[in-house]
Amino acid sequence: MKILKRTTGIILTLIISLSVVVFPATASAATAENKTVSRYMSINLTFNKKESDEYECKVENNEKKYIKVDANNEGGYYWLMVNGLKATKSEKPIITITDTRSGVEIKKFKITVNEVKKYKHANEKINKGVWKEIHIKNPYNKEHVFSYNKKIIKFEMGGFGYGNGNWSHHIKGLKKGTTTVKVKLEKTKIVIGEFKVTVGNYKATIKKAYKNNKLKYNEHLKKSYWLSDGGSINLGEAIKNFHANSKITVKIKNKSLLKTIKLKKEKYTPEAVELYATKKGKTTVDVFEKRGKAKKKKLGTISVKVTRATDAEVYGANREFDNDGIFYEFFVQVGDKVDLKTIVTKRYLNTNISSFKDDEYKFTFKASPAEVITVDQNGIYTILSNGNNDVYYTITFADGSKVSGGGSFDIVDDEFFV
Repeated sequence: MKILKRTTGIILTLIISLSVVVFPATASAATAENKTVSRYMSINLTFNKKESDEYECKVENNEKKYIKVDANNEGGYYWLMVNGLKATKSEKPIITITDTRSGVEIKKFKITVNEVKKYKHANEKINKGVWKEIHIKNPYNKEHVFSYNKKIIKFEMGGFGYGNGNWSHHIKGLKKGTTTVKVKLEKTKIVIGEFKVTVGNYKATIKKAYKNNKLKYNEHLKKSYWLSDGGSINLGEAIKNFHANSKITVKIKNKSLLKTIKLKKEKYTPEAVELYATKKGKTTVDVFEKRGKAKKKKLGTISVKVTRATDAEVYGANREFDNDGIFYEFFVQVGDKVDLKTIVTKRYLNTNISSFKDDEYKFTFKASPAEVITVDQNGIYTILSNGNNDVYYTITFADGSKVSGGGSFDIVDDEFFV
C-alpha cells in the first residue's frame, strides 16, 4: 500500500506537470477599433494602465507611411499619439499594443486617414488705412501661408499654434480695391480656403454685441474699472468699420451713473473713451464718430445697466493683480508666528484699489497637521516643527459672499539663509 501511495503521488505530479506542458497559455488577440484622422492632424489614443505594466507598439500596413505613431510607457498610462500623413484607400494601417511580458494584445486600432478638408471663410470689408482682426480656422499641425495682392492689403500673422480653434490675424487696407486671399498649409501646395478682402469707405457702426451692456459697481472699489469682468466698456473696441482718422465720443444721459477715460488711438482701435460705473442704475449713451474737420456723426445709442458686484469680486480684483500669490517662497522657521489675517487684509482688501471697514468681513482659519502648524482665531499661525503643511482661510463678507484661499509655508532651517 505504501508503494501504491508513492506511485499515485508520482502519477499525480506527472499529470500536473504534463498539463502545464500540453496546455500552455496563449496570447489573446484584441479586436481592432476603427479610428479616423485627417491628413496633417492628430488623434490622441492614450489610455490608462498599471504602472508596473510595460507595453510595446507595433504598426503594420504602413509601408506607404500613412501615419506616424508616437508611443511610450508613461507610468500609469500608455501614451499613444497618431499623426495623419497620407490619405488611405483600401489599405489601412494597424496599430497593436502588446504586453511585453505576457504577449497579450491590449489594444488594436485600424486607422483611416482622410484627405485635407477645406474651410469656408466669409469675405472681408475694411476701410483704407485701418487694421482689422480676422479669424481663420486651422485644425491642422501646420501653420498657414497666405498669398494676396500686397498693394491692396497688408497682412499681419497672429500667434502660431495647433488646435481646432480659430487663429487671429490682422489685415490693413492700403488702397481701394479687392484682392483674393488664398490660404495654404506650409510646405505644401494644398489650398484649404480662400476669401476676398475689399478695401473701401464703409460706414462706421456699433457692433451688435455692444448695443446692450452690463456693468458692475461696488462701493468698496475706488474705481470700478479694476474689475476684469464687467468693470468697464472700451468703445474703441465697439466700433465696426471705423476710419483711419476716427475719434469716438459719447453723450451720457445720466452722467452721475458713468464716467469716462480717454483712450489714445492704438494700432487696432481708434481714439475713443472707456466707460465705467460710479453707482447702480440704468442709462443710455449716444455714440459719435468725428473724422478730421468734418462734423461728428451719431453712430447710434447703447444701453448700460449697472448692478452691484459682490464683495468677493472685489477681493478677486485684488487677487488678480497678485501674480504669484501670498505663499510663493514664504519662508518660515520653527518657532515663527505668522499673522496671516493682516497679510491677506492688506494684500486683498485694503489696497490701492479697494477699502473695507473691519465689521464688513469675517475670517475663519484652518491649519494642518497639528504637530507641524497651528492657528488661533485671530489668524496667527505658529510653526511647531518641520514638515509639509496646509494653510486655509475663508472670508465671509457682509453682503453674504465668500472667498477661500490657502497654500503652505516653506519651513526651512538656519542653513537655508547662509
